[in-house]
Amino acid sequence: MFFMNICTWAPEDEKEVTRRRASWKWPENVKVICEFIDLQGCRVINVVDTDEKGLIQSRSAWIDIMMFETFPVYPFGESKHLLKNR
Repeated sequence: MFFMNICTWAPEDEKEVTRRRASWKWPENVKVICEFIDLQGCRVINVVDTDEKGLIQSRSAWIDIMMFETFPVYPFGESKHLLKNR
């Protein structure tokens, strides 16, 4: 199942987020479809293909420093075509 995460953090946590992200890896059962950083700062948006366990695993290292807005999504239009050809 595809999930979209909008992950935000406080400006004062920027250095800590950067430090952690440098060595953090996605769990094996989470396939990253896309990942974007907001150029205005303090926000990352990603779409992953996983189950509920993978979703929980992918957020566990960040729950103390980030807020997550997560919802299931389904590709359509050009995105559906691109994912079909992967």
